[in-house]
Amino acid sequence: MTLRSARPLRLVQVSDCHVSADRCAAYRGQSADRNLASLLPAIRRWRPDLLLLTGDVSEDGSAVSYGRVAALLSTAGAPVLALPGNHDVTEVMRRYFPLGPWEGPLHYEARAWHLVLLDSTEPGRISGTLPPPRLAQLDECLSRSEGRQVLLALHHHPVMMASAWIDRYPLEQAEAFWPHVDRYPQVRCIAWGHVHQDFHAQRNGVALLGGPSSVANSLPQRPEFTLDLNGPACRWLELGADGAVETGLLRAG
Repeated sequence: MTLRSARPLRLVQVSDCHVSADRCAAYRGQSADRNLASLLPAIRRWRPDLLLLTGDVSEDGSAVSYGRVAALLSTAGAPVLALPGNHDVTEVMRRYFPLGPWEGPLHYEARAWHLVLLDSTEPGRISGTLPPPRLAQLDECLSRSEGRQVLLALHHHPVMMASAWIDRYPLEQAEAFWPHVDRYPQVRCIAWGHVHQDFHAQRNGVALLGGPSSVANSLPQRPEFTLDLNGPACRWLELGADGAVETGLLRAG
């Protein structure tokens, strides 16, 4: 094994930015632009190899909002792999974030890892969906990943959060998704956005990671959104060549 492949792959997951065309528009009483910008010094210090952007980048689907997010993230000095969320407008977003699942799942190889990004959105729906054709595409991607570790990323949560306000809008029919994961032992991590809280669990040895928001988070396991006064956050991940997943949060300051 080469030194390059043995070195952990360093990712930062940024999610649920909810930036609007109007810089002054508040999201849950917070400034989306200011809170995202406050995380950039910590992201730059962490020196990621890749940024993983897991949806709801824009609140209103405007070109102006995507342009501002893209400009901010460009200062991190790492390629951005981007997923749409239920607030995003794919046709506009892809102009600013070309590395995404725009024509089917994105598969991206980096060191010992194969990153697969799945679009779980459907126009006009808040909840997520992975219809049979997308699951067939997932199988095709995973069948090509033999010899590499796999991280799957999507916007919607495939497990419940015990937070009623967001559990109304999960990945629907998630039971159809899991068999496609279970048949590939190289899948080591599944990461998502949408939930506005830090979540981590294990399922059959696979790390399950819900990402916090860069603008406003909720305290976990609450029936209604309850603002977490710890502020905005993003997730760091170190992915080892042996499949090990280390993770934690980055905050402003």
